[in-house]
Amino acid sequence: MTSNPAVDREPAVVADAVTPAVSIEGVTHEYAAETGRVHALAAVDLTIAPGEFVSIVGPSGCGKTTLLRAVAGLLEPASGAIEVFGAAPQIARRDRALGLVTQEPGLMPWRSVEANVQLALDLAGASGSASTWLERVGIDRYAGLYPAELSGGMKQRVALARALAVEPRLLLMDEPFGALDELSREAMRLELLAIWERERVSVLFVTHSIRESLLLSDRVVVMSGSPGRILDQIDVEFPRPRTDALLSEPTFIEAERRIRDLLRTAV
Repeated sequence: MTSNPAVDREPAVVADAVTPAVSIEGVTHEYAAETGRVHALAAVDLTIAPGEFVSIVGPSGCGKTTLLRAVAGLLEPASGAIEVFGAAPQIARRDRALGLVTQEPGLMPWRSVEANVQLALDLAGASGSASTWLERVGIDRYAGLYPAELSGGMKQRVALARALAVEPRLLLMDEPFGALDELSREAMRLELLAIWERERVSVLFVTHSIRESLLLSDRVVVMSGSPGRILDQIDVEFPRPRTDALLSEPTFIEAERRIRDLLRTAV
């Protein structure tokens, strides 16, 4: 693997309980399209505390994924600053402080379930056992199967195990359950909650589902249409652990209505 001297000279991420997991200040971004320049993000400010679960909801094209990719260090915003545990996102990736799960699992079809997870460990130079993480996401009995033999929900469990295997302190999730049927989505949501309550990593979760955001999160960030900006941040104070029984509670219905009303003005 080629070393990047500029990145290697940067200080490591901060390992304490005070430094924000994510600090976003005045971030804007635009990109070129056939119709001209597209203004994706407009002066976004957001802070996520260590161990906090934050979801982002907003209309399609509002810049949710762009913002997540910037936090992951996969794109450089046009202006503003992003830090992950006090360091640049690229440094957080170098130090294995963040993991990424997207809607497309991106598994290598020629490698078994266990080998896909083991590859993440090997590339990161991390110790540990792939089988341990397969067990934690409830898919260890399928370790010898290949991606083509898995359902969509099972593939996402493998992708989650792969991201968690390097023991990140921040988990970035971009519509990870969007392609799943409702039953698989519910099962994965409950699995993610159980893992989060056990591991207490920080999570930044992008979703189109208001209900999903309220069931999972400590805080829901509501974004406007393009260019994306933050309209409001809703603290979610329902007691944990949470189940789908919460969906019929009047307080849940009211929180869902509040976010829906904000989104109606967001386009």
